[in-house]
Amino acid sequence: MTISLLKIPIDSTKEIKEIRKTVFHDELNIPESCLFDEYDVTCDQFLIKNDEITVGALRLRKENNAIKLERMAILSKFRKMSYGIKAIDEIKKYCIIENESKIFLDSIYNIRDFYKKCGFGEIGTIFERVGLPHIRMELEL
Repeated sequence: MTISLLKIPIDSTKEIKEIRKTVFHDELNIPESCLFDEYDVTCDQFLIKNDEITVGALRLRKENNAIKLERMAILSKFRKMSYGIKAIDEIKKYCIIENESKIFLDSIYNIRDFYKKCGFGEIGTIFERVGLPHIRMELEL
């Protein structure tokens, strides 16, 4: 298994739109109006690839001297196969190249254990976003 992050231009996001709709809207019932926001045009957008097969997508955004991981989504048929963990490893490499020493994210609360396995720690208290409980998490590199 060779996992890579393929950075794509914002005008080539058809696959990302399909992945977000499938994972966030169809599976988690998040309103379609919340799948994209004003940050999408300034973020680095990535497809998560296993060789030529797209298994997911994510975006990275510089904020407060750190990298914020957002909209990470692995398609259901590829979950429980370590693609998410390997994608986080690639994100860590990206952050080192970008001279960033911290990654943070707002995890859906019931998914936080995945991020803990990847080295993230919980910060603060539970809050609601798009109708789901979330928790801020961060990782120092």
